[in-house]
Amino acid sequence: MSYPIPDQCPSCEAKLSVRELKCQSCQTRIIGDFYLDEIFQLNYEQQQFLKIFIKTRGNIKSMEKELEMSYPTVRNKLNELIKSLGYEDELLEEDQEEKRKEILDMLEAGEIEAAEAAQKLKEL
Repeated sequence: MSYPIPDQCPSCEAKLSVRELKCQSCQTRIIGDFYLDEIFQLNYEQQQFLKIFIKTRGNIKSMEKELEMSYPTVRNKLNELIKSLGYEDELLEEDQEEKRKEILDMLEAGEIEAAEAAQKLKEL
């Protein structure tokens, strides 16, 4: 039986490294210290989110439906994923500013009520 690679030590919560690889066919073992790419260091929830992102081809509206989450929540999870992968915060700040402007524009156009706008801004 195979299990997903744990992302942290169950004792101290530090990052784990891969020490051994084994062929499932011939049982050959390779022992050493192996580096895991950042994608493999994502926690289970982030990995599942990334799979859905790929499945929906990055379409946020489709992700909202699949995950049963609001647009701001999906965007926040995407921003967390971007940050976990080590990409710069400046891009996230620009994105959040753009989202704030969209919400305020919707409020000004009467598309949403003030309470809904406040909630959406809070979720950013």
